[in-house]
Amino acid sequence: MLELTVIIHTRDSEATLPRLLESVRWAEECIVVDMESRDRTCEIARQYGATLIPTPMAPRIDGIRNAFLERGQHEWVFVLDSDEYLAEDAEENVRGLLAQYGESCDAFFVPRYNMIAGQIIRSCSWYPDHQIRLFRKGCVRWGDTTHKLPELLTAPERLHKLEPPGCLHIHHENYTSIEQFIDRQVKYALNDIYPEDGFSFQQYVAKAYEEFFFRLDEKNDGELSFALATLMAWDRVVRGLIHWERLGRKDSLSRAYSLPIATISRYPDYVFPNDLEELRRRVQMLESAPGVKSWARIVKSFRRERRKVKEHLKRILHCFRK
Repeated sequence: MLELTVIIHTRDSEATLPRLLESVRWAEECIVVDMESRDRTCEIARQYGATLIPTPMAPRIDGIRNAFLERGQHEWVFVLDSDEYLAEDAEENVRGLLAQYGESCDAFFVPRYNMIAGQIIRSCSWYPDHQIRLFRKGCVRWGDTTHKLPELLTAPERLHKLEPPGCLHIHHENYTSIEQFIDRQVKYALNDIYPEDGFSFQQYVAKAYEEFFFRLDEKNDGELSFALATLMAWDRVVRGLIHWERLGRKDSLSRAYSLPIATISRYPDYVFPNDLEELRRRVQMLESAPGVKSWARIVKSFRRERRKVKEHLKRILHCFRK
């Protein structure tokens, strides 16, 4: 057994919890923090000898992690969610990491595989997806948000980054279907916290386009890449509308120039011309209009990396025309 505390957060997790608990049997202590499960989650946790700590439902899981980090008996903590698990060689890997770097670092940046709709997503936007989950007790703190990295409380040089392949990984079965993906993203957006100032719908729209092109990777992920890129882009737009409403609908949305974020067969030439110079000219015209200064960033990008952008646009247009 390894002197390590594993903390697992659960909510109706009977389908995935056994696999996770099997994958961490080598840890000396296992704590299951359960948020009012209505299935056999608590029964399964007890069967595996885990310490069960019930807690009320919380809208954001990251917001309650800190309350349980000090409950473990050991110096080192490994935090996992119920839809995650570790590989068979995890004990050997963790033992080696603590032996080699336990004195010189306080946390490990662990890569994570993400599986969506039955497929491991390989694009750079989803992998290696480093997470701070293995750390020395008292050295990490989460914010009250969703899917954000925690803060390392000591110093940046005390964080050791694991470089794949051939290292410890977290395996994450994110969503079993696109439908579940949509359902979760909407819930995350509705339950998130939005700032009370600094609202700009233009920035949300700009981030939507950034998300689409960042997530799109047909070479590695095929058609699923288009679906996920589209959904992540729309997530930004939806969040912008939620933020706008929570601020009392005071700002104008019409100042933001936006197109539908969708994987349609192709964009019309009057919107997305084949010629890069023509596209640049139109973007420059938009840049001079009120409320669309964020497009200046795109123009500068074109000027710096003309060849790269041109090839990228050709590839995207080719995909849309299929």
